[in-house]
Parts: sequence; C-alpha cells; structure tokens
Amino acid sequence: MSTNNSSDSGRRPEASTQPRNWLQPFLLLSIQQWQSHGYELMQRLSVFGFEAMDPGSVYRTLRQLERDGLVSSDWDTNSSHGPARRVYSLTESGETYLQTWASALRGYQSMLDSFFKSYATDAGDRRGET
Repeated sequence: MSTNNSSDSGRRPEASTQPRNWLQPFLLLSIQQWQSHGYELMQRLSVFGFEAMDPGSVYRTLRQLERDGLVSSDWDTNSSHGPARRVYSLTESGETYLQTWASALRGYQSMLDSFFKSYATDAGDRRGET
C-alpha cells in the first residue's frame, strides 16, 4: 500500500515543511556543533546510532544540503594530515531548518511516548496485570 500522494510527487519541500530525510537533522546538528569535514562528521554520527553509515549517503546528503543553501563549505588546505579537505558549516537557512527538524522530532517523540505508554498498558492488560 503506497502512502505517496500523487499531487505531492516531484515537489521539493521548503524549509518550513515537514522534514524528509532522517540523516539531515543529525548532520545539521553535528555541523552546528563542530564545523568539520565529511569523515569526521561520519564519526560523530555514530554517537546518534549511525555506526554502519554508507559514506556515499553522507556525502550525497552533504552535497544536497549545500545545494539547498543549508550548509556551506570551504577547502581546508592547512591540514598537515594529508590533502585538503572540505569543511562544512551551517548557514542561517540551515539553522532555521534545524529548528524545523527539532520541532518535528519533538512531535514525533510525543507521539512515540503516547504509543509506548498505551502499548505497555495494553500489554499489561493482556497478561492480566493492571
């Protein structure tokens, strides 16, 4: 069963709409806290449970965030640890979009809290507990 609304297909969401890619808020938050290069951002994502993240997905998402004006990047050529690396930072639009994500995630958290509260109560009732 598809939940895709045909009138919405092909539309690109604006910053004020509900977020679409779960990797985005974690990357935006990581960039907000640590302006960094892609490899270091991937390491930081593991704190959020993204241990087995495909590097291609991270870099594609970073490029899309940059195309959307949510992050900017500059080359760090002062590294003594190898070749120049692209360092990402959050733009003003990125800050706004991160706030949108945080608001949406709070709503999801509230829904999930309600679900698990109801689930725990219902599971207890099925076992004869009250």
